[in-house]
This record gives sequence, structure tokens and C-alpha cells, in this order.
Amino acid sequence: MKMKKYFSVFTVFSMIVSSVFSYSLETLKESLFVNNPEIRGAEEEYKRSVMDYKDALAGYGPKIDLMLSGTYMVNPPVGSLSVSLDDIFSSVEWPNGIKPARTGQYVKVFDGMENTLYSFQLSLEQPVFTWGKLHDASVLYKKVSEIQEIKFQNTRKKLETELETRITSLWFLNKISKVLLEEQSYADEMVSFSEDAEKSGMLLHQDVVEAKIKAKELEIALQGVNEQITNQMIELRRITGISSLEFEEIDFEYDDSVYEELLKEDRNVLLEKALSEKSDSVRMVSKARDVSDYALKISKNSVYWKPDIGLQMSMGYGGSRLPLLETNWLRKDDYSLNLSLGVKTTVWDGGKKLRDVSRSLSNAESAKINEDSVKSTLRKTISEQWNTYDISEIKIEYQTLKMETEEGKIKQQEVLFSNGYGSKADLLSAKMDLCNAEIEKLQNELSRACALMTVKFLVYN
Repeated sequence: MKMKKYFSVFTVFSMIVSSVFSYSLETLKESLFVNNPEIRGAEEEYKRSVMDYKDALAGYGPKIDLMLSGTYMVNPPVGSLSVSLDDIFSSVEWPNGIKPARTGQYVKVFDGMENTLYSFQLSLEQPVFTWGKLHDASVLYKKVSEIQEIKFQNTRKKLETELETRITSLWFLNKISKVLLEEQSYADEMVSFSEDAEKSGMLLHQDVVEAKIKAKELEIALQGVNEQITNQMIELRRITGISSLEFEEIDFEYDDSVYEELLKEDRNVLLEKALSEKSDSVRMVSKARDVSDYALKISKNSVYWKPDIGLQMSMGYGGSRLPLLETNWLRKDDYSLNLSLGVKTTVWDGGKKLRDVSRSLSNAESAKINEDSVKSTLRKTISEQWNTYDISEIKIEYQTLKMETEEGKIKQQEVLFSNGYGSKADLLSAKMDLCNAEIEKLQNELSRACALMTVKFLVYN
């Protein structure tokens, strides 16, 4: 009883541990969205594009600068000023020629500069007329921001599809590995049987060598599958950011029923969806074309003799004390207020602006070509994936029929062998042929699944 109780507790503990350290597809997606550097980089690019758009909008409003300065002078350059009373009296024409006696006194008329000096300058620049360049620039940056947002979302969807593809590949590779192990056990048994038969003179040495070659081929094939599993795990750890992720921790079961709705749709309708403005790829190139068009408008509105008009206003104050605290500050005229209306245009720059227009025209044409190229690539890729799907379906049906045939052969050989008429080599060979057919079927099922995932991504993203 104690032993049974111990095993029951251990079983419960194992179930808890496995549930804690298992990763479902949704859990891996969450980790992907949080940790993947490509997604994080695209998100930062989108954030910067939003700030660029806000900067463009800020161009409509005024630019205001404030400059403040305060100076303390230990030895002011202008000292106090005094005037002699006698000099003042001598410059006056007194009646009857009577002049006051000399006093030798002085009157201070200026106390000298104070030790402090303050300066304040407030300037404002406001665009008035720019031939629509401010509006076009704001729309251009808005389009760029929208492109970066689509790119960010598309990066998430693309890597999500990559995650599903890699996990699905691992699921099929694991099944192929198990079948190869089973076939390898048959091959080892065949080698052992052949060696015994050679000793008894029933088989030639060449037959033994061929059995060993077959076993070695299976060993190489198994090594190749294990290497693919390892590579897939390395990529999964990279894109999810889970460095300790192991294959045994992934809780996933492939189910092709998720593609039932996709397969019910007409393929031409699906192609139209992929090429419509709702598709991320088409939306990005379409908005890129809009960006080129607005860049062209800006270039055309920046050519010669198209002046920009702006208003500039400045307010200033300079004095020995803070504004409004200086004695007789209004009378001293230490403040200033200036209003200016400026006009700026390029008369000639060696033809650079004309070349800017030509360059923008070329960029706009390239954007249109790129849009056509993206649509053409989408058509080609979707067509190729459907071809892969169709071929895989035919091969799966073929391998299914082949498996049925091999299963029949195995039953027949088992009956013959049990009655003493059949050969063990023929029985083992039939079992190995069944394994080969099953592996081929699994490989084509994987190709079919990858093709459907690619079509689904291109159509619905």
C-alpha cells in the first residue's frame, strides 16, 4: 500500500511539473510578441515614425525661442559721473555781471553702471505661405507612419506563421523519427538474421553487406532528421526568446481541420483577397506609392521663384535690473518690439531643384513598378503553394494505398512464416517497406501543411 501511495503521489507531482513547464502554441506566441528582436525593432520604427509625423504637424505652428542672460560685473566699465558747480555757474549769464563766488563743490549726475546686467529676448517665427509644402509633408509623414504600423503588424503575423510552421515541422519530424527508429530495429534484425543465415550457408556474404548498407542508410537518415529537429529547436529558441526551450516541453498536436474553411473557398477568390487593398503587402506598396507622389509634389513646389513667406516677431529687454524693477524703465527705452515679414526663394542653384523633381518622378515610377512586382510575386507564390498542395495530396493518396498494400503483404508473410513456408527476411523487408511508405506520407503531409500555412498567411494578412 505504501508503494502504491508513493507512485500515486509521484504521478501527480509529475503531471504538475509537466503542466508548469509545458508551452502551448498560444504561450509561445505571447513570448514571441514580447521577446522577438525583429518585432521589437519594427515597433520602435513605428514609434519613431509617429514622432516624425507629429514633428511635421508642428511645422504649421510657430517656433518660439526664449533667450535669457544675466551678468555680474565686478568692475563695471562706466563709473560715476560728477559735474562742478562752478562750471555750471560760469556757463550761466548772470544779470548785471554779478557771478556767484566759487564753491569748489561737485554734483553727482550719474552713479555709474550697476554690477548686474540682464538681457531677455523672445522671438517667434510663423510660416504664412509655403505653396502647400507643409500640408504635403504632414501627409507624407502620416503615410510613412501608416506603412511602419502595417510593417509592425505584418512582422508579428509573419513570425507567428513561422512559429506555427516550425512547430508543425517538429511535430512531423518527431513522427518520422519514431518510424525511422522502428525501421532501424527491423534493419538491425535483418542484419543479425543475414549473418546467421550466412554462417549456415543460406545467404551469400553480398546479402549480408546489403543488409548492413540498408541499416547504415537508415542510421544516416535518422541522424539527418535529428539534425533537422535540433535546427528547428535552435530557431524556435531564437524567435521566442526562450533559451531553455526543449522539444518535450512543447504541447502541440497538429490538426489539419483548421484549414477546412480555407479549402472550401474558391482559389480565384482567395487570390483576389491576397491582391486586394486589404492585404498587408499591397497596402504597404500602395502607401509607398502615395509617399512618392507627395514627395514629387513637394519637389515641384520647391522649384525656383516660388517663395516661402513667413512672419517673424521679436521682443527684447536689456538693463541693469529685471524688467519692471528698474527705476524709470519705461523712460530708459530698454525694451524692443520688432515685426518682420520675410520672403525667401531660390533663384538658382545649378539645377539641383530641377534634378530633385526628376529624381522624385523616378521614385514615383519605381514605386508603381514595385507595386506591380509585389502583386506579381504574390500571384506566383500562391500558385506555387497550391501546386505543392495538389502534388502533396496526390502523393499522400498514393502512399496511403501503398501502406494498405504493404500491410496486406505483412499479414500474408506472417501467415506464411508461421506455417513454415515464408522467409523471415521477406517479412522484415515487408515491414521496412511499410515504414518507408509511412515516412513518405508524413513528409508529404508536412509539405501540404506548410503550403496551406503559406497560402493562409498571404491571403488573410
